[in-house]
Amino acid sequence: MHRFHREIARRFGAAFFISALLLSGCAMGGDAPATTSSEVSAMQQRFIVRYTPGSAPERDPALVAERISQSARDAGLVDAKGMPGRVTWLRRLAVGADVVSIDPELDAAQAQRLLEALNAEPDVQYAEPDGRMTIGPGTDMPMRGPAVD
Repeated sequence: MHRFHREIARRFGAAFFISALLLSGCAMGGDAPATTSSEVSAMQQRFIVRYTPGSAPERDPALVAERISQSARDAGLVDAKGMPGRVTWLRRLAVGADVVSIDPELDAAQAQRLLEALNAEPDVQYAEPDGRMTIGPGTDMPMRGPAVD
């Protein structure tokens, strides 16, 4: 019986070790962010917009795409034919903000103009580019306590 328990403990320990090793590799992976969250990338297609509570787009996600299209037209974002890009509502995030996609992609200057127009609207709490967020190198924090060599 003692031998049986030792075998189970050995197998469980090996399974635990391998799982921990694989998970630690996943946690350490990833690329450093290309831009900070306040910068607009060279070509931007997706945006996050949070409307104020109680506003029409906040109550009805079906209105979001049309409101953003109107903001794009007001900001002068039209193609060579005078047509604005197609805005597609993708989903509502848990925080209440909406993710939208604009086709074709906007260059950095166009994306900045759209964000400025959206953020100037009274019923928009914030608008920002939707980018991949990763853990990247940060500032060096001074160590507290005795120095360790």
